[in-house]
Amino acid sequence: MQRSPDLIAQLDQSTDQLKRARLRSMQWLAAGLLLLAALVFAVARSQRGGHPAWGYVEAFAEAAMVGAIADWFAVVALFRHPLGIPLWHTAIIPNSKADIGRSLGAFVENHFITEQGIAERIAQADPAARLGAWLGDETHARQLGMASAGVARQLLAMADHEQLGRLLREQASSYLGQLNVSDVAADCIDALIADGKPQLLLDFMLDRSAAYLDDERHHAAIGDFVLGAFQIENALVKKAVKAYEPRMIASLQKFAVAVRVDPAHPLRQRIAGWISDSALHLKADPHWQETVRRYQLQLVASDTVQAMLGDVWNHLRTRLQADLHADQPVLAQAIAGLARNTGQVLGTDEAARAWLNAAVVAGSGALVRRYRGEVGAFIAARLDLWSKEEMSERIELAIGRDLQFIRINGTIVGGLAGLLIYTLSRAF
Repeated sequence: MQRSPDLIAQLDQSTDQLKRARLRSMQWLAAGLLLLAALVFAVARSQRGGHPAWGYVEAFAEAAMVGAIADWFAVVALFRHPLGIPLWHTAIIPNSKADIGRSLGAFVENHFITEQGIAERIAQADPAARLGAWLGDETHARQLGMASAGVARQLLAMADHEQLGRLLREQASSYLGQLNVSDVAADCIDALIADGKPQLLLDFMLDRSAAYLDDERHHAAIGDFVLGAFQIENALVKKAVKAYEPRMIASLQKFAVAVRVDPAHPLRQRIAGWISDSALHLKADPHWQETVRRYQLQLVASDTVQAMLGDVWNHLRTRLQADLHADQPVLAQAIAGLARNTGQVLGTDEAARAWLNAAVVAGSGALVRRYRGEVGAFIAARLDLWSKEEMSERIELAIGRDLQFIRINGTIVGGLAGLLIYTLSRAF
């Protein structure tokens, strides 16, 4: 689940408040030990003549105060001037902010952002296996499909449909104009000849022609077609043709039946020859190719074809919108299925996982080589945005509580050292 920027800021603020409270408690503890040492020193000093043991207590307390004050000075000098006095080599962190930023950036570049380090981390993480497990989960695959459909729906709503329609029409026109129709047509004819399709087509045409001629309702139209084809205007000739019409139709029927039942009929051979010759002309005859090319370009440039191509995007967009607004878009189901299949392959095929992991390593190596030098500059630039006070506070919140243990240890160790020195001095 993603966290909002406001929530992250609130969590950071709460964490800082907790760190400040813990830091203050440790500061009070260290200061309390210093005050305790001072109190013990005062009591031991006043009672020194009463018993020799008070000398040892006084030495311990005196050295403890010195150790506590010295370590307090050392800790405070890291972040600010002790007591506000600008002594040399104090407020080290604020005064070295720029050097710290550059050093930290160089350290991260040289010891963390390396090709070998990134490659080893990727190998340990095995991203291909993790991706396969995630994609193989039915819920994740379905979520990915629906999310992809949602993105596609948003992109489709924001698209410039007029421009897309124009681009699609131009690309389709360019493709159709560059297509070698002669070669395509010749290859299609060769394929039809190899499968015996021309003879089957001829049989179909003969069957349909015989049925058409057998229907008396078409006889008058056939006669009118003959008169029009030969441009016969003379009334007597028209009358003679009409009188001859039944015999003409019967002759056509007889011829159609004869061709249909005879696989070796000469007409079949002539048609097969015409088709074969057409394929040869389309492949090798420049005149035929130029003629086809001319008609091809005229057809592509015609208003009808251009309008049809221009309307392709509108039809496609309508279909896409209808699918993307459905409860279960086909696009979402397709992407979900692709995700499941990919997850299954990555889960079962070790070679596929190895290839994907190697690709991720290679890609990360390229990114490291390209952007490694910018990492240090980025870190230095981010730290440079902080003021000296803010940077000092950030570091103190991070490590200041542990530094207070130095003061505590200094108090105890200093006291023990003072006690040891006093003991040795008394012994010798």
